[in-house]
Amino acid sequence: MGTNPAATVATSMINTFQSIRFGLMVGIGGGIPPKVNLGDVVVSQPVADYHGVIQWDMGKLEWDGRFVRTGSLNRPPNTPLNASNLLKSNHEMYGSQINEYLDDVEKRFPRLTPRYTRCEAFQDPLLVSEISQTPREVYFLSWLWQAIIASIAYLLGSWAINSVKSEKVRLTDKAEGARAPREVRVHYGLIASGNKVVKDSQSRDLLDKLFGGHLLCVEMEAAGLMNDFPCIVIRGICDYADSGKEKAWQEYAAAVAAAYAKELLGCVQPSDVDAEDPAKAILEKVQEQIECVQQTTAATRVTTDSIRSDLHTNKIKRWLCPPDPSSNASHARELRHEGSVWLLESPVFQAWHSGSRRQLWLHGLAGCGKSVLSTTVLDHLAKRDDNLILSFFFDFSDVAKQTLEGMLRSLAFQLYDGEVESANHLDTLFQAHRNGSDQPTTKVLWSIVFRMLVAQRKVYIVLDALDESKTREDVLEWIRDMVSRPELVHVQLLLTGRPESEFLRDIPPLIGKENSLGLDKKAVNSDIRSWVTAQLSQRRDFTEKPLSQNVLEGIRTKVGDGADGMFRWAFCQLDTLARCPHEEAMEEALQSLPRDLDKTYERMFENIPTKLKNDAIRLLQFLVHSKRPLTLAEVKEVIATKIEYDSRGFYMKRRLFCETDILAYCPSLVTVVQADVKELHLAHFSVKEYLLEHDYFRAMTASVSITMTCLTYLTDIDGSEREMKEHFPMARYAAENWTSHAASTQTDGEIMGITST
Repeated sequence: MGTNPAATVATSMINTFQSIRFGLMVGIGGGIPPKVNLGDVVVSQPVADYHGVIQWDMGKLEWDGRFVRTGSLNRPPNTPLNASNLLKSNHEMYGSQINEYLDDVEKRFPRLTPRYTRCEAFQDPLLVSEISQTPREVYFLSWLWQAIIASIAYLLGSWAINSVKSEKVRLTDKAEGARAPREVRVHYGLIASGNKVVKDSQSRDLLDKLFGGHLLCVEMEAAGLMNDFPCIVIRGICDYADSGKEKAWQEYAAAVAAAYAKELLGCVQPSDVDAEDPAKAILEKVQEQIECVQQTTAATRVTTDSIRSDLHTNKIKRWLCPPDPSSNASHARELRHEGSVWLLESPVFQAWHSGSRRQLWLHGLAGCGKSVLSTTVLDHLAKRDDNLILSFFFDFSDVAKQTLEGMLRSLAFQLYDGEVESANHLDTLFQAHRNGSDQPTTKVLWSIVFRMLVAQRKVYIVLDALDESKTREDVLEWIRDMVSRPELVHVQLLLTGRPESEFLRDIPPLIGKENSLGLDKKAVNSDIRSWVTAQLSQRRDFTEKPLSQNVLEGIRTKVGDGADGMFRWAFCQLDTLARCPHEEAMEEALQSLPRDLDKTYERMFENIPTKLKNDAIRLLQFLVHSKRPLTLAEVKEVIATKIEYDSRGFYMKRRLFCETDILAYCPSLVTVVQADVKELHLAHFSVKEYLLEHDYFRAMTASVSITMTCLTYLTDIDGSEREMKEHFPMARYAAENWTSHAASTQTDGEIMGITST
């Protein structure tokens, strides 16, 4: 019948007869020799870790070909289980009534006798293997006994012959498996159920071994019932589940199983039955539990898939090492104030957002707030648009963010992390590069980004500060290729940067002069005035001072109106004013505000305290020429290292107590940026441009200072790799970078002295 049809019948029965408490599953099965014989009865009962019935073919096939059984079936109900234990005790004391029931059947239905109540004529072959159906030992003994009979007959005559013939008949009967009348044996234990017929001794014995030698019977229906119909299983043994399946025993086996069931019901108390929950109620509870398990399993699968996906995404990220634009965006947001909506409300931007303009270039002078506007655009798109938004901020302070390759790596990973449609392209590329062992070329990255973009519906790309790229011609070539491809008409591109010669030469002819928008100085000045007013009412180093209205109005007028479209200039003036110790100093500062950024930076540099000047210069040298930003922990080590000839060394006592004290060395020239860890950056690209005009910060001079700092630091620290990582945060940077800085020094004598020691 199979487990599934049996389950269907049982479910239908329970739905029809809703008062059913439990059932008896009575039928025939195959026995496991030599523990049981044909004509015996097997009753399901919990044994070891099993509930009485197991589904042997429920499981999963592992990658190495192994079949692992999964799941379990419900335990039999308490009432029939207790009754079977009581009956087992009665059999031990008084014997079984099964033969009495068979005799009663024989009297009432004589025609059933040959097949249903008598087993003497049936053979019990007890196969040892699939090939031989009579044990070799029996054949040998039979042959030997016949030889003895022949000898006795020859010597003693007919008397002996008759006597020996009788013995021969008995032996032959035994050899052929004839069965003598006996009391039916009942076995309690494990029954294996499945959807396949077990009909060879090797499979049968393997199943028995698989379940710890506890198996007594195999059949094909019980597993379908145990989870849908609370019952106990009773099986009459009609064969040995091997190649010698005999149908002669089936009727008798069914009869003895039914007789046992009748005897079992005599041990069931009506009050016990009433105490059992209806089968339908039990199944409803089971169904609820199953649904709960399914939900938990589904949630677990989702979590597992998510973890697996995250692990693979991390592999792709480690392979690409994509620069992260989020730190730039976060820093720009900190400088933004309520306002800056003039761009969003302009017809040019709205045409770009709607798609009627595919490209837009926003250009303006240094410090006019282009990066702040870029983040304003990004946040506006994120709130109002469900399409994919990509961004990249070229950054003078981070080498990884200064090239076309860095931009392509970042865009590729953003596409991979943001949209399933694009992921397959990068996964294929990852596999083609030996699962990340090899790195893709810029040309390959160029191609894969285009293919990933083609797979999207609509994409917005914001590229900020093109002027801070060191590969401007390559970036312009990529933009040219991007604009010319008809398959990328769904990509909206917004660029920002200074109006420098190569951009003025190439971008307007490429995207159209009408799509090249110079920042409106009038609108920017209005934003600056609003920003200054907001700072005066929100910034603690203004609000906590008892400033007169005349001074506050003077700041609004002098700074707000004097910025001439430069947010950066206004920011620096407010920083300077905030540090004034009293109102008179503030008034004097207002009367002598520098006219432009260069004069502003000159004044800031001159105002660095004399005691801090040497360390400040060395710190700025690192920030101008390092290939990556320094963490605050590394900056503290730079300051704690002295490179002067008479006091050269690393001094732990010179470590700053507080990381934020670093800002006192170069106020307004540096800023703290929150990336994975806190980093120190030059406050603006214009700061770097100003510093590079001075001898202190030219490549050769700065490289000598940086190299000596790294070598001095390395020679003065010691410890295991773990200790170095834990206690000396600049050790890795110094070890990895001192040689590249030294290459720019043209072999300074002092450096040679340090390396020789």
